[in-house]
Amino acid sequence: MGDVRHERTLIFIKPDGVQRGLVGEVLRRFERAGLKVVGLKMVHAKPDFLEKHYPNNEDFLRTLGGKTQEAFAAAGLDVKQQTGSDDPLTIGRAVRGWLIDYVSSSPVVAFVLDGIQAVGTARKIVGDTLPFRAAPGTIRGDFSIDSPTVANLQRRPVRNMIHASGTVDEAEFEIKMWFRPEELFAYRRVDETLIQGE
Repeated sequence: MGDVRHERTLIFIKPDGVQRGLVGEVLRRFERAGLKVVGLKMVHAKPDFLEKHYPNNEDFLRTLGGKTQEAFAAAGLDVKQQTGSDDPLTIGRAVRGWLIDYVSSSPVVAFVLDGIQAVGTARKIVGDTLPFRAAPGTIRGDFSIDSPTVANLQRRPVRNMIHASGTVDEAEFEIKMWFRPEELFAYRRVDETLIQGE
């Protein structure tokens, strides 16, 4: 990319967003913010592929499990009674499994965005991972009402519509997984000079 201000990030619209016909609306929001789509495809990701996408490391699993514990505590429910464990690592493994099963159940639409601080900008547009906490005007805040308490009681992941890379390093790893180099394109939007001051 050459310019240190530019980043690329991976986004994919999960089965709930694709099945609800929200692909165009989601893309529109990123493009209106000045992010450029440089790669786009529909994929039916298999579980073994998603095993590589969703880390099986302790930090990621503890984060998933911790969010579940927080949600149950906020709802006044005993996490151990509901899930069979109070260990965030054990809970995280279960949630990761549900997530892989769900995302592999139906096609997703994956795309790569390019722009100034693309990773942070995209995550701001997407909204909080937990839809009930996502601000109005964000994708999750406008199109998802799911909560981790309900999801975990039903033994499934939170249906939050969309995945967005969390860091620049994560984006680089995910883009290489989801897209071959020849599937990514370089071009100028007509408004780039206005948006990015070039």
